[in-house]
Amino acid sequence: MALVTLDEFNSKSANPISSTQIKGFSVHSDLIAGTLTNKTEEKIGTVSNVLVNDAGQIQYIVVDLGNSPSGREVMLPAERARVDADHQCVYASALTKEDAEQLPTFDTQMRSL
Repeated sequence: MALVTLDEFNSKSANPISSTQIKGFSVHSDLIAGTLTNKTEEKIGTVSNVLVNDAGQIQYIVVDLGNSPSGREVMLPAERARVDADHQCVYASALTKEDAEQLPTFDTQMRSL
């Protein structure tokens, strides 16, 4: 499956996706002591990009882990993310910051999975 960034898709598509721009949103775990909640304090990182397939469907949210030990960008599967546009936040479903360190690394040269 070929993947492109949302910006690349929109620049080449006759039908650009008009969705909420989530770049820059903070990414938080939805877990507190093993309980799902919206009121978490564990910040995982910041959305740096979105990857879509040829049909424009979001497949991954690229998360910049910032000052984490790896300091890298990882690919959060879309099915594990919930966007809260009102609070400019993405919740990573059942994922801690430590778990996020184990997600696949985003490579800007990557074009297919």
